[in-house]
Amino acid sequence: MSVARFPLLKFSLEVFRSRPWAASGMTIVIVLRYLMALFFTGAAINKWRQGYLWSDYLRQVFSNRLEEIDPESYGAWFIEHVGIPYYVPLAWLVTLAETACALGLLLGLMTRGAALGAMLLMFAFAIGGFYDASLIALALVFLPFLLLPTGRWHGLDSRMERRFPYF
Repeated sequence: MSVARFPLLKFSLEVFRSRPWAASGMTIVIVLRYLMALFFTGAAINKWRQGYLWSDYLRQVFSNRLEEIDPESYGAWFIEHVGIPYYVPLAWLVTLAETACALGLLLGLMTRGAALGAMLLMFAFAIGGFYDASLIALALVFLPFLLLPTGRWHGLDSRMERRFPYF
């Protein structure tokens, strides 16, 4: 008994002619993916320019944030017991993760993994003492890239699938 795969729409002029609503939806999601890629590109460039990997800038950020938030909150505990003592590996993790997410979303390479990484970063920032309601909404913006094959519509994921069929 074989399992039939759902037909995958290709992002092409033919789809625009035959299924304009589907093609319009695909276009909106792809444009949104590029906008979120630009957001993460800006965040990653900011980390590289501020020297997160080779300075104590993140420790200073954590120290300043610790003074601003409720000392009884989980975020304060996290910053005090994890953030400040381990600011160097966290700086590397955040910088490299934001860079990887930006590249994945821009290139459409491992797009679903990049979207999942971006969502996890947003949730981690929210939990780790930088809570802002917009972070939750921003994390949910990555959900369509996780659920839909946007990298196969427009990106390197389609090339990878041709070369490695079970990619």
